[in-house]
Amino acid sequence: MTKSLQFILFSAVIFALACEPEEEQISGDSGLKLTFSADTVLFDTLLSSLPRSSITKRFRIINPNRKAVRVADIRLGKGNQSNYSIIVNGKEGNSVRDEVIFGGDSLLVLVNVNVGPQNQDLPYLVKDSVIVEWNGMEDHVKLVAWGQDANFINAAAICDEVWTAERPYVIYNLALVDTLCTLTMEPGTRVYIDNDASLFVQGTLKILGDSGNHVTIRNTRFDEDYLKAPGQWGGIFFLEGSKDNEIRYADIENGQIGLGLGYSTREFQSGFTSDIKTDLNIGYSTIRNMSQAGVLSFTSDLYMYNSQIYNAGSFLVGNLAGGNYKYEHCTFSNAPSSFINDDPMLQFSDNVIIDDNELLTGDLSLEMTNCIVWGEGKNQLLFSNEGGASFDTTLTNNIIKSTVSYPGNFISQENNYPGFIDPLNQNYELDSLAFARDKGLQIGITDDLNGIPRDVKPDIGAFERVDNE
Repeated sequence: MTKSLQFILFSAVIFALACEPEEEQISGDSGLKLTFSADTVLFDTLLSSLPRSSITKRFRIINPNRKAVRVADIRLGKGNQSNYSIIVNGKEGNSVRDEVIFGGDSLLVLVNVNVGPQNQDLPYLVKDSVIVEWNGMEDHVKLVAWGQDANFINAAAICDEVWTAERPYVIYNLALVDTLCTLTMEPGTRVYIDNDASLFVQGTLKILGDSGNHVTIRNTRFDEDYLKAPGQWGGIFFLEGSKDNEIRYADIENGQIGLGLGYSTREFQSGFTSDIKTDLNIGYSTIRNMSQAGVLSFTSDLYMYNSQIYNAGSFLVGNLAGGNYKYEHCTFSNAPSSFINDDPMLQFSDNVIIDDNELLTGDLSLEMTNCIVWGEGKNQLLFSNEGGASFDTTLTNNIIKSTVSYPGNFISQENNYPGFIDPLNQNYELDSLAFARDKGLQIGITDDLNGIPRDVKPDIGAFERVDNE
């Protein structure tokens, strides 16, 4: 090679280096530091063997230097034994090598976790770390999750079982309490129902929480975006032949229909039954965040007391095609709501149209005493007796948002007329100056939803206000 050609090549290299932006020039200087957007990636509690119970978490590796840095390795500390996996630039696995971070830029690292069972009743820690190596340097980001073993039920029939508080129960697809069988849930029982799955009751369901240990029935995701998101599971459906059902001290949340009564086993997908009545007593309970209805029943028997229902898409309570219903000291509120709906949230009807425009009718009897009926629209209570059946309603001493006069009740359009403490945050207990205070009638219910004793002048609704002295 001639000297002139060597000179030209040398000049070209110098020119190329001179034209390369400084932030793209890779430096091997061990003094260059990398930082991280978080020192710990923390996951919410995850059910073992249920990958969908986790969301993807993320953090960034940041290069604050003027020159680029080549990251030799980004790997999980436990390697192939880790419960975690990482994704960097579309590459997924336990280790990703040779990634360049330009000066002033960052690299996104996605982290997933799949918790395996450890045969423990109590939650357990699942730990690892992401180790990052560059220019002979090393640093790490901690990974922390809580795992929870569970009892899994997948499209199974249940007969004469007792569910306890030691481990949660996870329902896939469906679970059926079979005919002439009983499922009992003891205080503190946790039931997590997977996407679109439901619990069906053809026998008898006994949910027996207590004031210190409610029974919880909810979705399988625990991260923040899913804590109050409606519609994540189907519902609890009482089928024909079901009887002697009891629910007390239960929290039912984040499904499509909280309680569905009077559904037919033969026509479940499309219709309802008029010849079989469902018997359910429910007290000291909360039904919330339902995409369709809190309670939706057809030609059924239901007694509800000391309970609250809020934030539903179509009905807080829908009692259709007749039935016998009694509500005492309940709070029903859809103000505010996750849904845009000004329709009446409590609807009672002696009829409903089913398949082929068939009109199903039944006699309806309703008693409602010391309850709060509230929502966004001007009229939150609707009666329909177009079926021509017997229609008997007795409303006594309730607070109702309505433009219709109901003698013997308190009617208003005033904002927060009942006097809820913090309706914006779905706290429907009563403020110290609440209108509902001391307006109730003595009807033999001696305590409230929280187990607080009611005084000689009980408050209207599910909660009794007691001022701290």
